[in-house]
Amino acid sequence: MKALVKKGEGFHNVGLVELDEPIVKASEIKVKIHAAGICGTDLHIIADEYPANYPVTMGHEYSGIVVEVGADVTDFKIGDRVVSLTAAKSCGKCNYCYEGLVMLCEERKSIGSGVNGAFSEYMVIPAHLAFRIPENVTMDEAALCEPLACMVRCVVERGSVLAGDFVLVSGPGAIGLLTMQVAIASGGNVIVIGTSVDRERLQLAKDLGAYDTIIIDEEHVEERVNQITKGKGFDVAFECAGIESSSRNCLKLLKKTGLYVQVGLYGKEIKFNLDMALTKEIKISNGFASERTSWIRALNLLEQNKVNVLPLISTKLPLEKWEEAFEMVRSKSAFKVLLEPNPSK
Repeated sequence: MKALVKKGEGFHNVGLVELDEPIVKASEIKVKIHAAGICGTDLHIIADEYPANYPVTMGHEYSGIVVEVGADVTDFKIGDRVVSLTAAKSCGKCNYCYEGLVMLCEERKSIGSGVNGAFSEYMVIPAHLAFRIPENVTMDEAALCEPLACMVRCVVERGSVLAGDFVLVSGPGAIGLLTMQVAIASGGNVIVIGTSVDRERLQLAKDLGAYDTIIIDEEHVEERVNQITKGKGFDVAFECAGIESSSRNCLKLLKKTGLYVQVGLYGKEIKFNLDMALTKEIKISNGFASERTSWIRALNLLEQNKVNVLPLISTKLPLEKWEEAFEMVRSKSAFKVLLEPNPSK
C-alpha cells in the first residue's frame, strides 16, 4: 500500500513509499482511509519541529471504513464508518491515564507521529479508540472531527465560555473558525480579528455566524472593541494564530479578570507580558489535544448541525500530490486540504 512516511530528519526524508498492509491484532480494527486532513502539526513534523518516532507514517486527522476486526473486538463490524482518538498508546498506569487524560501521559505515542498514521491506504488502531460516525455526517465532515474535538477541549472543557460572553478569536484560520463555531454553540458573541490578508477568511467567519469581525491593520481596534463590548472588553480570548503579536492583542483586549486561552502553537519561545496578566487578574488556560469527552461532544455538534466544517475544506487531492497539498497549507492559500489515499477504491 502507499504511505507518506517521515523516515528521518530533514525534508529530504519525507516521501511516498510502498508498505505491506498492516496486520490486525486481536484488539484492533483495520481502517481503509477515506480522507486525511493536513494539520499544522504535520508541517512541524516535516520541519523537525515536533518529535516523531522515525520512520513513521504521518497523518492523524481522518475518517475511514472498517475493513477487518480483530478476534476480540465486539463493538465494531466491517463496514462501520469511524474516526478515532489520536493517543494510540499510553502507559495506563500514571495519574493522567487514570483520569482519562491519556494525551498528557509521558509515554503517549500518537497516531501520525509515534505510531503509523492516516496518510496511507490502510491503518490499524486499537478498537477502544474508535467512534462511529453519525449517519447524517459525511466522511469529509468526519475527517475534521479531530481538530474539532481539540477545539471542544479548548472552548468547552478548558475555556468556560458562558452564554452572552463577548469572545475574541484571534486568527481566522481553520482552527480559529472551528473555535469560533464551538464558542457560538456555547452561547458566546464571537468577534474574530485578523489582518487585511485575511479579508476572505473574515468574511467566511461572518457567514458562519461571527458577531463581528475586525481588520486590525485597517481599523482602530480598541475603539471598535469598546463599541462592541460597551467599554467592557472581552470576557474570553482565544489565541489561535500562534503569533506573538496576536497574544499581545488578546491580553490587551481582555477585560480585567478575563480568561486567556492559548490554542495556537508557536513552535518557539515568545515574549508574553505576565505583568499585564497579573495586574489585570487575567486567568490563563490552554488545551492540548483532546480526551474522550471532547470527541463525543464534537460528534454531537456535527450530528446536530451546530458546527459547519464543509466550508473549511478548500480542496481534496490524491495522496500522490502530497507536496502540492502541504505547500497549499504552508503558504496559507488554503484552509483545510484533505488527502485521499483511496480516491478510486
